[in-house]
Amino acid sequence: MSVVAVLQGTEKDDRQSTLAALELARRLNTPVTGLFALPDPNAVLMVSATPEAAGLTASTAQSIIEMQLAMKRTAETAFHDVTSMGAHGLDCDFFHEVNTVERACANAATLAQAVVFPRSAAKNGTPLYLAFEHVMMDARLPVVLAGSDEFSAGPVIIAWDGSNGAARAVRFHLPLIRALGNVIIAQAPKDLERDAARPAAEPGTLESWLKRHGVTAKTAEIDGDVGSGLLALAKGSGASMIVAGAYGHSRLGERLFGGTTRRMLEAAHAPVLALAR
Repeated sequence: MSVVAVLQGTEKDDRQSTLAALELARRLNTPVTGLFALPDPNAVLMVSATPEAAGLTASTAQSIIEMQLAMKRTAETAFHDVTSMGAHGLDCDFFHEVNTVERACANAATLAQAVVFPRSAAKNGTPLYLAFEHVMMDARLPVVLAGSDEFSAGPVIIAWDGSNGAARAVRFHLPLIRALGNVIIAQAPKDLERDAARPAAEPGTLESWLKRHGVTAKTAEIDGDVGSGLLALAKGSGASMIVAGAYGHSRLGERLFGGTTRRMLEAAHAPVLALAR
């Protein structure tokens, strides 16, 4: 098992995901893997019977191969530059997989201790958006989104409303929560009032569960908009990570995240986000 940094072949984003993955791996004392996946260009091009079209297909395939090689070099260089300076004895391996990015990332997320995407992956139209969205929304596996700033040594904030999504996020990311230390359980009073008949919604329920797993926690209330409240709490406490359930649904191939999740994904400044649906 390892912490996986998902790479896309652009230096800034690949350094960001590698830095976040490395910081998490150091706390977990586990290896780091840089995953760079692209499909076989020959497998996605149409085959034509005419000589002219065959020549065009071959030329296009060669251009795609050269572009992929350049992207691979960029990703590998960024990964090795970051890990060579801060690995502190951890095993660090770069892995190039010939596969669709969506399938490769979902496979990695099945058993990895964390799969880390760069922050840009949360934006529609960016190279890793479909993979990020596929792993979380379709495969329903946990994902980690790199923070926009340097990794902090502060507490973990858990956005808690007792829902299945929030519970899955906590269970999936328990090793990270335990490794990073103290926890703040954040909850909006309106969520508690809405789910008053559901004991799991009480922050004390989660606090007791965490204590049984060796994690110290305290609670904090969020006023107003939940997404803005979580971000404000993270900034004020110097939080290292926010753990939250991601809410959304699929419609005609378009994935729509809920308002709270979307606000955190689109925030200009946010710590590492550990999400599950």
